Amino acid sequence: MMDLEHILRIPRVGVEHEYRWVSPGLSPAERGAHDRLRDQLVEVSGLRLDEQASILQHTLCFDDGAWSLSAADCSLTALVNTGRGPSWLVAKETVHWVDGRRDVLEMSEYVPDMKALSSDGALAGRPGQYMARRVPSVGELRVFGYLSQRRTKAALFTDQGALVALSCDDVELRDAASRLVETFSVVEVETNQASRVDLDQLAGVAEKFSAHFGAAPAQTTKPQFAAARLGWSRP
Repeated sequence: MMDLEHILRIPRVGVEHEYRWVSPGLSPAERGAHDRLRDQLVEVSGLRLDEQASILQHTLCFDDGAWSLSAADCSLTALVNTGRGPSWLVAKETVHWVDGRRDVLEMSEYVPDMKALSSDGALAGRPGQYMARRVPSVGELRVFGYLSQRRTKAALFTDQGALVALSCDDVELRDAASRLVETFSVVEVETNQASRVDLDQLAGVAEKFSAHFGAAPAQTTKPQFAAARLGWSRP
């Protein structure tokens, strides 16, 4: 039997199919509203709740000076799970958007010592190597911003047994000097399963959420949202 450290060091490759909605950030007095919002959205979804949790996450966002990754609908981030779980270097490539749904290829690699991770080290890791092949023009990377979020999660199941993940995030965006730039809130609903039935049911949940929010899903990723607030403009 392989030990946990060996298992963690095996890169993970997968797909995501997701919808997200973005709104202005909550005030400190309102942040408990995310737990209530999650419960409300579970009811709106009509799906069966399996489990739920709240976690703190910090994300370092990488790109070069020309914003090559953002322009290519790609991202390279370092995800730090505060207090529970390992940390990861994560590469994502948006394959396309379909009626508000983002279809994503994802590769992640365990980072045993996040404090020792440099920008050069980020590009040298396997997710970084994939990004370099996917975006050959990418230059020297730097951390352009930080995302800190309190995430409330719920695992939902359809009648066919497909898993749908619901996340409500209260996010702070800081620049490279750790100055607070903006706060915003994000709701995401996603599945890693890609049968037509699964995607149709996910679309049904997204339609209910759009009606609830009175807004269509966002057409930008979190790293792109951060990049746009910190100097990037879409070509």
